[in-house]
Amino acid sequence: MRFFETTNYDDFVLIEGNREISQANVNRFKRIIQEEGGVYDEVQVNPRKVNGKWAIVDGQHRFLAYKELGLPVPVVTKRVEVPLKGIIEINSIRKAWTVPDRVKSYATLGKEDYQRLYDIWEELNDIHPVAIITVSKLCQGSMAHSQKKGQAANLKDGYWKFIKSEDDVRKVFKECVKFTEHYPDAMSNTFVHCIQTLMEKQPGFKVKRLLTASKNYPHKFVRAARKQDMLRMLEELYNFNRPASSRLYFDMNNL
Repeated sequence: MRFFETTNYDDFVLIEGNREISQANVNRFKRIIQEEGGVYDEVQVNPRKVNGKWAIVDGQHRFLAYKELGLPVPVVTKRVEVPLKGIIEINSIRKAWTVPDRVKSYATLGKEDYQRLYDIWEELNDIHPVAIITVSKLCQGSMAHSQKKGQAANLKDGYWKFIKSEDDVRKVFKECVKFTEHYPDAMSNTFVHCIQTLMEKQPGFKVKRLLTASKNYPHKFVRAARKQDMLRMLEELYNFNRPASSRLYFDMNNL
């Protein structure tokens, strides 16, 4: 481990798969440097150059702040080589990585399920803003969540699994988006999951009929956090002002 300062900015390289650069973060560090004379944390690099470059393990925003100000960068080399997975762990402990940060990093590591998730999230997010967590639940067809290492429902540790087909995910998502015309906040995890479940498992269910009812009786469309409460609300809305002969009662035990 050694310390040094340098203005040879071209000697450094950002590691592909690390979190995306936020100019707001860079500007924040620039203000701190200008007001306090520096940041009390060196830029950390791997112990050996690769292709003549120091790979930045931690501190890419601080590095860019010093570079943009034309000031020497304080650097410390790590004792051992840190791979991208190690960088994810370092940043998870030291600062809050967003879920897209994690997913993109695991995708860069070559984990196919995460590559598929990140790609379809970007595609769907262009259609209508949606949290990557919501898309991940669509891709699994489940509300399950786990913090246990090695579990397929744990998005954070690299073991998450993509279960549904991309076409099924797109189909459900596009139907859900139709509700946002009248209910901009409709795209909750619970709502999206319930629509997916009804489309896949409830015989006779028609999304178009539910959408029409939601437009005609907006006072009946209310938010619900729990799956069972959401399903009951949707069932009541689906059947509201319908004759008994055309009502559809959801099979709650199998949804």
